[in-house]
Amino acid sequence: MLQAILSSKAGRIGREDESQRWCDVFHRSEDLLTATFFGRIPYLSDSALSALLAFLLGRQQLDLSDFMELDLWPSLRNSLGEQVEPDVVLRFARELFVIEVKPPFGGAQYQAQWFNQMDAITTEEAYAEYETIYYIALGNVVPRPLEQTELPERFESMSACEWEPLRCWLRQNELFSTRQDKAILRDWQSAFELYGMAPLIPSWLPMVDKADAMPLATGIEQLQHWS
Repeated sequence: MLQAILSSKAGRIGREDESQRWCDVFHRSEDLLTATFFGRIPYLSDSALSALLAFLLGRQQLDLSDFMELDLWPSLRNSLGEQVEPDVVLRFARELFVIEVKPPFGGAQYQAQWFNQMDAITTEEAYAEYETIYYIALGNVVPRPLEQTELPERFESMSACEWEPLRCWLRQNELFSTRQDKAILRDWQSAFELYGMAPLIPSWLPMVDKADAMPLATGIEQLQHWS
């Protein structure tokens, strides 16, 4: 679907007199951004997935058990019986990640929602086996992240990250080395451009980046070869 929208082949949605382009719908949809980014998570290599989650947690590295399953918007109940839907739940063999997503163009994160989701996670029987739970707030983190002492039991830590640092990190990261990882990175970059989160990258920019990292003697030698 993403490729169809990028190629202007997705058509329009809605009734004829009130139809909208899919591109415009995507640009304003928090849920479509969440699905576009995190829906590709299961296809990442283990090393790329560990590196990504380590970055979101603000760590240099992260040793994880086997990845098991992605849950988008799981319908849970908190301790009061109220329905709660975290945006993203990543299930590993021993670790659980809960991620609340806010787009750059949407509303801000708020602590009451964090507490509510944490309550629902600790209440949910399907997650009862997890002794290590991480909570990540991604995008528009206006309030401060919760301190360790404020978190329920079993929550290892809470972290906050904005989209712009994540986008820059993804562009510069070399741990996404497999063919699948690189394809996912290209999809993410296209999605960022679609959402207005990243400028179009000129085709010559990678050559400039490579030239900046090249030793001067090597650059002179290559110029002499082509002259």
